[in-house]
Amino acid sequence: MNSKKKLRKAGLRATKQRIVVADILFNGQHRHFTAEDLQSEIIKIGKHMSLATIYNCLKSFRDLGVIKQVESLSETAVFDTNVEYHHHFMNEETGELIDIKPSEINLSKLPKIPEGYSQSGLDVIIKLRKNS
Repeated sequence: MNSKKKLRKAGLRATKQRIVVADILFNGQHRHFTAEDLQSEIIKIGKHMSLATIYNCLKSFRDLGVIKQVESLSETAVFDTNVEYHHHFMNEETGELIDIKPSEINLSKLPKIPEGYSQSGLDVIIKLRKNS
């Protein structure tokens, strides 16, 4: 499905900016990225887009469920084109994320949810460090 159709199917207007972002993100490969990564790729293809515009596109995509924002341990927002439920390994040195299938993790005993709260999600990030 081309980017314009994918955007319309998700309920978004297919603006020039959204089409550029969608063409880069939805090429069939799942990936993790920041807005800054995306801006670098946009520049490489000879286009210009401000970070604010990129973040606006990503927020729209996230809100409609075509990408996920990974709850990361850094201040930089990290996004994921794989919207299926899964977890991550994170390289502490580089920040790189690697997908983990839910079937590869056994979450058999979770703590009791505090009174007045309900669980809204569960994301596991296993931090990795290279052996010296």
